[in-house]
Amino acid sequence: MTDELLHTLTPLLRARAESQPPDLRELTPETRLEQDLGMDSMTIVHVLEDIEESFDFTIPDERLAGVYTVGDLVDIVRTTGPAAAGRAA
Repeated sequence: MTDELLHTLTPLLRARAESQPPDLRELTPETRLEQDLGMDSMTIVHVLEDIEESFDFTIPDERLAGVYTVGDLVDIVRTTGPAAAGRAA
């Protein structure tokens, strides 16, 4: 599931990244949004908005803090998104 989410998030991240690593297809959960992709806090907010729109769910405010890596984004989608809601039902 993590690999699938990484694949899905890559175009969203590529569209917003200031720094383009040699191979953005090689994003890992450890890829840092600020240091590795050159994103500032406003850009990260835009990425979160892109995720909400793409996956059709709202990220709770308490999940917005502490987003530093691609893995944090994957975790938000995995635990908050539509698939998580289906598991809770």
